[in-house]
Amino acid sequence: MKKSKKITTIASYILSTAFGIGYFPKFPGTIASIAIAILWNAIPEHHFYNISENAMYYDSFVYMAITLAILTIIGIKITTTAEKALGTDAPQIVYDEIVGYLVACLFLPKTLMVAIYALILFRVFDILKPFYIKNIQKLKAGYGIMLDDIAAGIAANIILQILYHIKPQFFI
Repeated sequence: MKKSKKITTIASYILSTAFGIGYFPKFPGTIASIAIAILWNAIPEHHFYNISENAMYYDSFVYMAITLAILTIIGIKITTTAEKALGTDAPQIVYDEIVGYLVACLFLPKTLMVAIYALILFRVFDILKPFYIKNIQKLKAGYGIMLDDIAAGIAANIILQILYHIKPQFFI
């Protein structure tokens, strides 16, 4: 194996397992989702939401959406590579949970309650794979790995958007 290909494989492996989180013996996807929820919640909320003015900074969310698109493209590549080493949709591959969870939070106020609700709903949709999500998982290689979690994140986000607009005080 060429040196550059070996380095790419190792980097894909490390990123796909979220620096080893994917090796937790039980529920590695949930552990990765909790880890990203904690990291997400650690970002100061003033970058996304001004509570005193009750206003969201949508330009920050546009940057986040662009970042998520880039992370998705990277994710398709690295999970495809990691899948060759670890097996088809191996449980150790948890990069997709990270991106999926962040999709669930997109365009919502950055509060602890949003982080918790997004985590719960995202995991429910990711584990149960209702509707179209199960079909998306059947796509080949990194496409199936990444896009089913993004679909779960979108489903969670839609529900959270609806609930936020009905009862915003429930998200503070």
